[in-house]
Amino acid sequence: MAASQPSVIGHRGCAAHAPENTLGGFGRAAELGCDWVEFDIQISRDGVPVVMHDANLERTTGLDMPVRFLVARRIAELDAGSWFGPEWRDERVPTLAQALDACAVLGLMPNVEVKYDCGALRRCARAVAAVIAQRWPAGRDRPLVSSFSLRALYWSRLAGPEQPLALLMWQKPVKFWGLHARLLSCRAIHVDASLASQALLDKAHRRGLKVGVYTVNDGALAAELRERGVDYIFSDKPEEMAAT
Repeated sequence: MAASQPSVIGHRGCAAHAPENTLGGFGRAAELGCDWVEFDIQISRDGVPVVMHDANLERTTGLDMPVRFLVARRIAELDAGSWFGPEWRDERVPTLAQALDACAVLGLMPNVEVKYDCGALRRCARAVAAVIAQRWPAGRDRPLVSSFSLRALYWSRLAGPEQPLALLMWQKPVKFWGLHARLLSCRAIHVDASLASQALLDKAHRRGLKVGVYTVNDGALAAELRERGVDYIFSDKPEEMAAT
């Protein structure tokens, strides 16, 4: 049994209760007691990291256009909230800088995911590292940067030797994941719930890695993962995870 309760991380802010990857979603996560939020990064045409899950803007803003085709100023004009509900009209797509500022004010630790399909992994990883160095308050623990892309993580490591990193895995483990985690000096691995076997958790913990499991919205599954000893759980419904 786990020695302590796993932390609950608001997924894409607080995706069941607010439009994903928005400042309003971060505020909702804080209201529900989250200590952490996870959000996604794509990069704009002019090299600005913006908080967006998809490579295309259409699903959450209605504009059928790749993020990398537009400058950040144009992206900031888009309504990223109306799709979720009329009360969220005019919620905007934040930049990484704005997201970090909001997290600092709200007392939230960020998990910044560099998307594997951003189209410019080296540029994006470097830009993320630069913004974190510039905007995150000195003296606080640094945000965690994660990615499914080994290339993005290697560029992140080169850009920020002290940057905490996490390797994301889905459907099946990355080949030689333990070796990559060691070479990258990763702090954690983040895995789909289907991969969170006791054997994988034990192997990761023996290597000094924390294990996060995503995206868990079922209380029974959360309780099972707690028994296995996971370190944190990503959820769209953090209040339900905390109650299990």
